[in-house]
Amino acid sequence: MRNKIRVDGSFWMGVFVLLVVSALTYLPLVARLGYANDDWYLMFGAHVQGSEFFGPAFERDRPLRAFVLGPTYALFGDAPLPYHINAYVFRLLGAVSLLWLLHKLWPRNRKPNLLISLFFLVYPGFLSQVNPIDYQSQIISLWAAMTSLALTIKAMISDKPAAKIFWAGLSALLAWIYLGLVEYFLGLEVLRVLCVYLVVAHRERSTFRERLTQTARVWLPFSIGPLAFLVWRLFFFTSERGATDVGLQFGQLLASPLQTGLWWLARTIQDTFSVTFLAWGVPFYTLGFNLRLSETWIGFILAFAVGAALTAYLTAAGSRSEEEAHESNWREEALWVGLVSAVAGLIPVILVNRHVELISYSRYALASSVGSAMVLVSMLYYLSAPRLRLALVGLLTISAVMTHYANASNSARDFETARNFWWQVSWRIPQLRPGTTLAVNYPAPIQEDYFVWGAANLIYYPDPQTTRPVEAPVSAVLLTPENVLRIMTGNGQNEPDRRNTHILMDYGNVLVLTQPNERACVRVLNGTQPELSASDDQRIMAVAPESKIENVLLDGKHAPPLKTVFGVEPERGWCYYFEQADLARQLGDWDAIPALHREALQNGHYPEDSVEWMPFIQAYAVLGDAEQVRGLSRIVSADHFLQVQACELMTDFMQSESVNEEIRGLIGKFFCEQPSP
Repeated sequence: MRNKIRVDGSFWMGVFVLLVVSALTYLPLVARLGYANDDWYLMFGAHVQGSEFFGPAFERDRPLRAFVLGPTYALFGDAPLPYHINAYVFRLLGAVSLLWLLHKLWPRNRKPNLLISLFFLVYPGFLSQVNPIDYQSQIISLWAAMTSLALTIKAMISDKPAAKIFWAGLSALLAWIYLGLVEYFLGLEVLRVLCVYLVVAHRERSTFRERLTQTARVWLPFSIGPLAFLVWRLFFFTSERGATDVGLQFGQLLASPLQTGLWWLARTIQDTFSVTFLAWGVPFYTLGFNLRLSETWIGFILAFAVGAALTAYLTAAGSRSEEEAHESNWREEALWVGLVSAVAGLIPVILVNRHVELISYSRYALASSVGSAMVLVSMLYYLSAPRLRLALVGLLTISAVMTHYANASNSARDFETARNFWWQVSWRIPQLRPGTTLAVNYPAPIQEDYFVWGAANLIYYPDPQTTRPVEAPVSAVLLTPENVLRIMTGNGQNEPDRRNTHILMDYGNVLVLTQPNERACVRVLNGTQPELSASDDQRIMAVAPESKIENVLLDGKHAPPLKTVFGVEPERGWCYYFEQADLARQLGDWDAIPALHREALQNGHYPEDSVEWMPFIQAYAVLGDAEQVRGLSRIVSADHFLQVQACELMTDFMQSESVNEEIRGLIGKFFCEQPSP
């Protein structure tokens, strides 16, 4: 029994368990992950301007982030994998610091402490781990916060005055750092006060009022770091960004105090329930069952293996630590400390009129994750049946591991989709005209315009810049209803604020790119003769006539896409031949297209979408190859949607190109004659 206790009670054994479980949770797909979301434009700016880009980028709202992203870019460069590994390491270190803190608060309860740290580490309510560059700051901030709290308790229990001063000073420094990186983590300071109170309460048998007085006296020196930050933030620093401007956000309360206050209260109740309980089920349900069949089973097998291994370890560790846990009142303490901490983590978010959404805005749940872990584990230890408790621990672990696997799988697939899209664009477009505004649709979420223009500029304008702000010669627009209307009417320009990067959205100078599904090829639309597929998004169909094909510079040339970002060139399948044929058509090089056609067929490549035959039909029409026109026209005319538009497209085409009478007859027969009833 003693050996079991020593194994279970070892801090380093706990660290090893955290390492193994977290590695199996976060790392199986890490090599397939790339840039995500905000990473695209941040890395374009860093690529053309180096580490110096981040200072001006964050000076207006969170200047300390430049001291994280600048050195990491200098160390890792453009390659995404080191950022993913670094984010994982700091996520793990944050949990190790929490385990250290818990061992100081409840030194006899090793197994519950491990479970709290583990649930905090694999918390499934935070889904931005796959967004490695932009979220370096949040993850490092969380590590700094947990370490700062642990050092506060370390300073309290140290016997030597010099040690107390050293640990307290380091704790204050880390407090400034974590708040400087993410100011809405301020609610974690409530957890600091509660931890101090627990240490005071465990030391002294006194009244509640006396404990509060002693807590305030002990806590006061440790408040220097966060209070100094608050004074600087509120009275000396002026945020130029509305979302982080405290005065601007509180203006809503002053304008309508009762309504705003009631909304804040409702959001607090809702979000507390979400981050504490729903975070362990909603992301699992939303993400875990929307994978491909093979991915679903791989994820479940991995999750069940981790859950089973963890429960086996906890069973083998023995039951003595559970008996010790039941002897103390730690469950009550962990429950109320966790609940208060979860609420406190939400307050700064709600006070600036933000709201936790477990999928799209999961970052706001991160500060409350430690409170959620405390609440869940304390509730589990109220159960009198150890086997039921172990089963629930296993289920929660399975849910977390499967959620993160599904999240990483989706992110990897989205990155692969974007990577393949941009490789096809690079095959098709030699160079983009400066001032081009891209309107893009591809089979992955495009939630912001910089997902598109960040990648496009990395390909077409990667040369170093010294200007401030950085110039992005190519911009992009989201195809929102408002922007679709602006494009259709050529209505004006926009210059949005994009963190030290200047872009100009010109709704009258748009180039439309579409890839309706993963099997289709990228098509660069010519507004005078837009070739549309039945699979195209209706927004693409609406803006297609406004696409300016002249934004493709035929006499230009770009370097190959960066391998560190876009990977090695994909296999040259059908889409390579299609892009080359479409480019040859724009160049008027009709003789090159039949050779591309023959080579594609010899290699066994065919299109999934009949619209991709159009460059070949037109080439054979110009060259007078009636047999090829007849064969390909039969294929295209089988698609009624394409046949209807092909009549007009080919009629206009034959007016501008020299085509013999036999070809004209075939075109009229297959595309323009209505079938007999």
